[in-house]
Amino acid sequence: MDTETEKMEIEMDKNQNESAGDYKFPIWMPFRRKFTPDGPFFAPGNAERELLAKQATLELTEDENAQIGVLQYEEFGDLPCPIIGCGARLSAMNDFEDHYLARHTSTCSVCSKVFPTTRLLNLHVAESHDSFFQAKVARGYPMYECLVEGCGMKFNTDRARHRHLVDKHKFPMSFEFHKRRHPSKRQRQRQRLRARHSSNTGETPLDKENMEVEKNIDALASAVSNLTTEDNTPTVVTFGRRHNRAFGFVPHSLHRKTS
Repeated sequence: MDTETEKMEIEMDKNQNESAGDYKFPIWMPFRRKFTPDGPFFAPGNAERELLAKQATLELTEDENAQIGVLQYEEFGDLPCPIIGCGARLSAMNDFEDHYLARHTSTCSVCSKVFPTTRLLNLHVAESHDSFFQAKVARGYPMYECLVEGCGMKFNTDRARHRHLVDKHKFPMSFEFHKRRHPSKRQRQRQRLRARHSSNTGETPLDKENMEVEKNIDALASAVSNLTTEDNTPTVVTFGRRHNRAFGFVPHSLHRKTS
């Protein structure tokens, strides 16, 4: 019986395989289709590729950058600096960007001095144009910070900071953070007139300037010392209209004295 059942199963499997091989899907038939590169089938992919190509960064060589600068100069000519009073004219966009970063990024708006970093600009503004800073220095606070970023040292005078920069950070002795400008012709004439006037009166201009500086510092120090944080609110606060008494109470003893 076992052999007969096995033969029956083998014959049934063969019949099923033959029927499956002859069966074909009635709707879809595979065949090769030809698309042109500019056909509508590839249009969405081409649009996506163009967008990605626009967002990609270009790695240009030095010769290519120089060639682009020449083309810009031939097309636009000299590029004038838009800052009022500068007057610089540059031949390429890269030169203009370098000029702007070097001359107009960290510039003092009071004296027009240029500094390499914004931190040095902030220190210059505080030390040269801030009266509150001078008042704190006059009261003995260490306000002069080290110019080296990350040092964190503070000093009472500019000379002490200069000594620290030379000894600790190996700055040259000729380094000056607050460089004095050379006086103009009119300023030199005024200085000569002041010198003549002081020679006639017997006072030197340096003594007069020192006296004026000391007076200004004393005034600033007194103004800072007068700044208090006391509460000025009144002890009694009333709301609404004040109730006036019709008859005043006078003690009997006072009434006898007045009578």
